[in-house]
Amino acid sequence: MNEQQVQVINTEWDDEGVYFYQAYNDEIADWALEYQTLGGPAFKPTRMTWIKPSFAWVLYRSGYGRKKNQERILKIKLGHDSLGQLLSCCTCGHGNGGTLGRVQWDPERDILTPGSKGEGPRKMVGTRAIQIGLSKSLSETYVASILQIEDVTDLASRIGEAHGTLAKNPEAGVMEELLFELPLERPYIPHVDQNVLLHLALVPSPIANAAAQLQQHS
Repeated sequence: MNEQQVQVINTEWDDEGVYFYQAYNDEIADWALEYQTLGGPAFKPTRMTWIKPSFAWVLYRSGYGRKKNQERILKIKLGHDSLGQLLSCCTCGHGNGGTLGRVQWDPERDILTPGSKGEGPRKMVGTRAIQIGLSKSLSETYVASILQIEDVTDLASRIGEAHGTLAKNPEAGVMEELLFELPLERPYIPHVDQNVLLHLALVPSPIANAAAQLQQHS
């Protein structure tokens, strides 16, 4: 199939900005909530940090907040222009490259359905979610750009419990009780120029085709 395919950023957003998720330990999370930014003695501002707009993906990565040093799930808001600035400094790919910033397209996760092997939300074959890795000066720029931080650990925990129930009884309606608390994630186009969209696989290009090939083999 020669048709070009592009990736899509699905996230919760409004007129002011875009929401991302990160998982931290209690010390970092408590400091972040008090001061509404990231910092404090336990936070390392220049190391590579990954931000995820998919709530389901951070639930998978953190084990619903049960993994060590990932017990607290933070919902972090960035302004549209700030996100555009960060993405403009990123390269697209897995593994090598992206000294300051790197974008990866990893298999999306379904927040409504548990995986078959207890690995977290179900992997969605053929759909990918963006992960943005920031380090050094770009990580510092990210921290300085934060508009708001919320603690969504309790919701993450309740989704984990609901998924545990569904794994034993797929007919249970436990996720229906949580629907109105889940983030409304919808397609988002970042505020960047066309060249950046191209390099991030967000418009038709060889990079988008390569990402689509990865998608087919997920």
